[in-house]
Amino acid sequence: MHQRNYFIVLFLLVPLFSGCSLPKIIVLHDPLSADEHVRLGGIYDAQGKLELARDQYRAAVRQDKKHLRAWTLLGDSAFGLKEYGEAEKAYEKALDLEPKNGDLHNNLAWVYVQQDRKLGKAQDLVMAAMELTPDHRPYYLDTLGVIQLKLGKIPDAIASLQGSTETIPRNQPDLLAEAYQHLADAYRAAGDIPAADDALERQRQLKPPAPKEPVLQP
Repeated sequence: MHQRNYFIVLFLLVPLFSGCSLPKIIVLHDPLSADEHVRLGGIYDAQGKLELARDQYRAAVRQDKKHLRAWTLLGDSAFGLKEYGEAEKAYEKALDLEPKNGDLHNNLAWVYVQQDRKLGKAQDLVMAAMELTPDHRPYYLDTLGVIQLKLGKIPDAIASLQGSTETIPRNQPDLLAEAYQHLADAYRAAGDIPAADDALERQRQLKPPAPKEPVLQP
C-alpha cells in the first residue's frame, strides 16, 4: 500500500514541474508611432548611422504598412548600405502607394543598375520617370545614360549624359560631377580618350581632391 501511494504522488508532481519549465511568452508593446520611428530614423541618418536609421524605418513600416515616407526612406537607407534586395522591395512598396512618383521610378532603376539586372525594366522606369516628373529630367538623364552604357548603347549613352551635364544645375556640384564621371566612362567605351579626359577634368574642377594632411617633421 505504501509503495502504491509513492507512485501516485510522483505522477501528480510530474505535470506540476513540467508546467514550471515552460517558457513565458512576453508581448512587447512598441511605445513609438510610425511617424516617431521615421523622425528617429532621420536623426540617425543625419548622423551617418545608416544601420540604425534603417532599423527605425523597418519599425515604422511594421507599424503602418501604408506609410509612404517610411517605405521610401527604408529604400534609401538600404540602398546606401548596399542591401539591394531590401531596397528593391521598399521602393516597390512605395511605388504601389504612389505610382506617379518619378523619383521612386528612378530610384528603383538605380537598384537594378547596381545589380546589373533587369536593365530593360530599369530603362522603362527612367523613361516613365521623365514623363511623370519632367522637372527632374536632368538627373534622370544621368540614370538613363548609365543604363544605356551597360546595355552597350554607347552613342545613346553619350547623348543622354551630355544632356545631363548640360542641364544639371551648377548649384548641385556633387550630382554634376557624378554625371561627368559617367560621361567620361561613356567616351572611354567609345574610344574617345581626349573627350573622356576632358569630362574628367570638368569633374575634378567640380570636386577638387581633398588637401593632404601635413606631414609633421621629427
